[in-house]
Amino acid sequence: MPPNANTPHGRTLGLLDRSAAAWLALGIGLVLAVAMWDYSRNHLAKRAEDRFEHHTEVARNTLLARLRDYEQVLRGAAALFAASDDVTRGEWRTYVSALRLDESLPGIQGTGYTVMVPASRLQAHLAAVRAEGFPDYRIQPPGERDPYSSIVYLEPFTDRNLRAFGFDMYAEPVRREAMERARDTGRAALSGKVTLVQEDGEDTQAGFLIYLPVYADGASPDDLDSRRATLHGFVYSPFRARDMMRSIFADGLRDADIEVFDAALADDTLLFASSPRRRTAHHSVLHQVEFAGRPWLVRFSSTETFEADNASAEPTLILLGGSALSLMLFAVMNSNAHHRRRMRSAAARLAASRDEFRTLVENVPGVVFRCQVGAPWAVMHISRSIEALTGATTGEFVSSEVSFGDFIEPEDIPAIEKAIEAAARERTSYEVEYRMRDREGVTRWVSERGRVFIDEHGQALWLDGVIIDITERKAAEEAMRNLAFVDTLTQLPNRRFLLDRLRQGLANSRRHGRHGALLFVDLDHFKQVNDTFGHEAGDKLLCEVARRLKQSVREGDTVARLGGDEFIVMLEDLGASCPEATDKGAVIAKKILVALNKPFSVDRSLHWTTPSIGISCFSGDDERAEDLLRRADAAMYRAKVGGRNRLETAGSPDL
Repeated sequence: MPPNANTPHGRTLGLLDRSAAAWLALGIGLVLAVAMWDYSRNHLAKRAEDRFEHHTEVARNTLLARLRDYEQVLRGAAALFAASDDVTRGEWRTYVSALRLDESLPGIQGTGYTVMVPASRLQAHLAAVRAEGFPDYRIQPPGERDPYSSIVYLEPFTDRNLRAFGFDMYAEPVRREAMERARDTGRAALSGKVTLVQEDGEDTQAGFLIYLPVYADGASPDDLDSRRATLHGFVYSPFRARDMMRSIFADGLRDADIEVFDAALADDTLLFASSPRRRTAHHSVLHQVEFAGRPWLVRFSSTETFEADNASAEPTLILLGGSALSLMLFAVMNSNAHHRRRMRSAAARLAASRDEFRTLVENVPGVVFRCQVGAPWAVMHISRSIEALTGATTGEFVSSEVSFGDFIEPEDIPAIEKAIEAAARERTSYEVEYRMRDREGVTRWVSERGRVFIDEHGQALWLDGVIIDITERKAAEEAMRNLAFVDTLTQLPNRRFLLDRLRQGLANSRRHGRHGALLFVDLDHFKQVNDTFGHEAGDKLLCEVARRLKQSVREGDTVARLGGDEFIVMLEDLGASCPEATDKGAVIAKKILVALNKPFSVDRSLHWTTPSIGISCFSGDDERAEDLLRRADAAMYRAKVGGRNRLETAGSPDL
């Protein structure tokens, strides 16, 4: 006898037979291998990230230190003006040359001085500079403005820098913003991205400038008004961004690609990019460099060289080695389990087949059954789902205490028999929908699909099938049909339903020779209710109007809502002639007038609205539903024009 599956020994044998131990060992081994691989990979990646961040921090500090060095150059130049009553061009050249900036601070385009020139002193300024030996000197760009500024000193005064001589930087918005910031704060100011006037169209680069204000008599004013009043000019340095950045990072571009943006990350703010192409880097760090009142964003991206230097095969080797060991252990344990499993498979297969069939039957949605072919369909086997559907147990069905016929609505039985007979004759499956009533009297719609089992002699032996409760689906279908024909607010028939009823009414009128009438009801001043009390109050009033209309007409009459505040009442079989039908329709219309003239209580407030009603009789002779509606609408409109809250009769359709 096999060990009890509930005993420890039995559980051990079952585990071994299913190769669970082998799979468990494989899973644990692979998890450990992946965990070690992930740890090693993350550790190496973190180490590379730390190294890269350290490099970028050093580079950021280098850039900031260089900018501060440039600022110190300008502070020295400003000090020269503070120490001298009049710095001459020669003194400026001697001072800048002595700094030897090309060797100590490479990357600087020049060091200059721009003077502020009020419009009233423009001619005197031009004459003074021309007297220094520059007869063609003028301030560019031309045009009248106040004040002017002019670059009068710029060293080295050669090559590209000659193009800047006399340039009015204050006339250009980006430069002016930095100059005004330097003037008002008394500190150095960094400009936004510009194209330097020194550019000659070849190898044009993005540029920027650093300004430091120079006040009259070497003063250092403490307040804004004094600074503006005593401003004399600016010492400044222009920079070609690429030339400067390459001089700073000449030795630092192996590990990182560097992009420098002015104030925001955008293509039009890019000052410098060390690499012309962009790639998806493994490491990327964004630093903000705040200098001279303006932020730069510096993005460092790791290069392929840095990533190759920090790559390692160690994580991959750990993963492959651990996986290989786990697979070897799995192969040994699984082979042993397979041998044991073959010895026990025959008995287990039979038990499993039985359990699988039982599970399949019980888990199929609906009721699975086998029964006799003819009514009342005595049951041979049935799933437990029948209890929820009928209230009877499976034991009652199998013992023939009850049968399907006991719960099927009698009028639906012929359709079921017909479907089963046709399926047996054609040897196909059948599907039929019918109603079942349970022991509590609750009726449900069901869908039955089955097939008759027929032997080789053509004899029908039994019927196999499944029954599914479709009550909710039927309810949903009914709701969808109602939505197509019912106004969702008032629950009255809508325009589509009304037109269908009108066509039927016209056909009946033609067939029986009886006349009817159509009332077109439109509420007077209804818009004022919506505008004053809101659409919710208006909707409630419309629902109350619908209720009063239904109370004012006969039981067989049709009340419908066309839309908005328009309602239709169709009255059939009113008389043998149009005048008679019109008179009787008018009686009902007056009853509606009285009902709708009473105040409406909505949300504890009283509202008044009156109807204008158009009456049109119909006989069905050569008349369309749309034409009848149009005549009634025209009569209603005449009631509106005639003073509202009244009836108006349409002419006969034969006139």
